[in-house]
Amino acid sequence: MTLHEPTLFVLLLLGYAMLGLQLVTASRRLFGGEALRGWGLGNSLMLAGYLFLLVDVVAPQPVWVVASNGLIVLGEFVFVAALQRFVDQAPPPRWLVMGGLACALSMAPLMMLATPTRMAIMSLIAAAPLAWGGWLVVRQWREAERSLRPVGAMLALVAATLLIRCVHAVLQPSAYVDMTQPNPVQTLVAVAAYVALLGAGFGFVLACTERASRSLERLASHDHLTGALNRQAAEPLLAQALRRARRGGGCVAFVLIDLDRFKQVNDRHGHVFGDEVLRRFAQTVRTRLRASDLLVRLGGEEFALVLPDSDAAGARRVLEQLRGDCREMGLHTEAGQACPVSFSAGIALSPQGRVDGEALYRAADGALYAAKRGGRDRAVLAGADETIPA
Repeated sequence: MTLHEPTLFVLLLLGYAMLGLQLVTASRRLFGGEALRGWGLGNSLMLAGYLFLLVDVVAPQPVWVVASNGLIVLGEFVFVAALQRFVDQAPPPRWLVMGGLACALSMAPLMMLATPTRMAIMSLIAAAPLAWGGWLVVRQWREAERSLRPVGAMLALVAATLLIRCVHAVLQPSAYVDMTQPNPVQTLVAVAAYVALLGAGFGFVLACTERASRSLERLASHDHLTGALNRQAAEPLLAQALRRARRGGGCVAFVLIDLDRFKQVNDRHGHVFGDEVLRRFAQTVRTRLRASDLLVRLGGEEFALVLPDSDAAGARRVLEQLRGDCREMGLHTEAGQACPVSFSAGIALSPQGRVDGEALYRAADGALYAAKRGGRDRAVLAGADETIPA
């Protein structure tokens, strides 16, 4: 099967031009702007590489072959660097950047080789970054956005067609002596580059859109400082836990926590350090919670815990462990002064889910104030003359 190559090149140019326009527009609005700009740079390099294929009538062949292949390979590495930045949410490794430059520069000395040998080596070089991009997506298959999966598959598809051309050039070198003769493998590579690489670009934009949507959802349901749920998001989850307890006959423990003398921390050491205390406290709490437990920031230094299938003993155990963890946090101010963290807590129980969320909050709030009146750094169980001492 062969196709009209000039038509393929025109389609490639139009496709990359349209993708470039979309990337410029999307990078200004979507989460992951740096990764999108990186993909846009790769797209521009690919576009320039295919443009060089059209100057063979006015420039010597070695010039446009080196320029075209160098830009295309460099564009592939930039694509993959942008993908790695997006997946890992960190700058791409230095070896990836340097490897792209080295591979692009290697196109010039490769011109000294026979055409079939050169095509085999070039195909192998071009396949390497795309195969790595496919692996990046496979590595994060479950955690990554669903729309990123086709991106990895398409990059792997182009890598596979390039490897096929590499093998074909080794086994059938006569097919690559005269590059003007029809070659079905060359056609396959051109079609794959058009369909898969462009599809990967549009898929990458969709993945950024998906991540932006998830980010907005998280901002709407979580406290931006500590990562804990906000009260609006936690209320329906608490109601759901109570319904499950009614059906299964379990008990839900609701705990209100207030950091002791937190206003003094802000007044003495500043709000920036106070924010760090809140972040570290929330991180410490999360290490003690099960997957079914909820951490909620109600405001200021006040938090809540929702502990499904937990009674007074279970809630007490969590708070005792958390109190020990807080002593070991080792927070120090910029001046090197130690800043111990303690908290007061009120515990309320809903056996078999019979106590609703509002009543739980009132009961836990009353127990919390009893803990504060009792000297702080302790917990009180609502409805019982039971104090968990410091």
